[in-house]
Amino acid sequence: MKKKIKAAAFITQVASLYNASALFLFLVPGVLQWLGVQEPYSSFWQVLPALLASFGAITLWISSSNIKQFAIFPAWNGIIRLVFVAVVIAAGYLQTLGLFIILLVLGDLIVGLLTLFFINRAIDKSFLNIILNK
Repeated sequence: MKKKIKAAAFITQVASLYNASALFLFLVPGVLQWLGVQEPYSSFWQVLPALLASFGAITLWISSSNIKQFAIFPAWNGIIRLVFVAVVIAAGYLQTLGLFIILLVLGDLIVGLLTLFFINRAIDKSFLNIILNK
């Protein structure tokens, strides 16, 4: 059981660092343009997603320190990542936003699936009880 918890904690830390990478993407001038995304007219639209990503990064990092107690956070983060992937594909954004969105979708798909897989294996509860925090 300890190996499963360590694996879940590790993938939660990877998810945290993946979120933290958004700070770099959104806040370093020129990175978005290098990835084929036109920078927004206002820096607000770069700061806002960076702040949202930083909250996720902090929450996931703290959760990784006690997966049994905080499993709800990485579980919901994994679900949100997969919903994001589905919305991007359904809305046709893969064709319109270029390399940036393709990399983002691939990363979110991998991290989301791994998170859900490892959290579900590490916690001795049904997945429904995990996401309902029971």
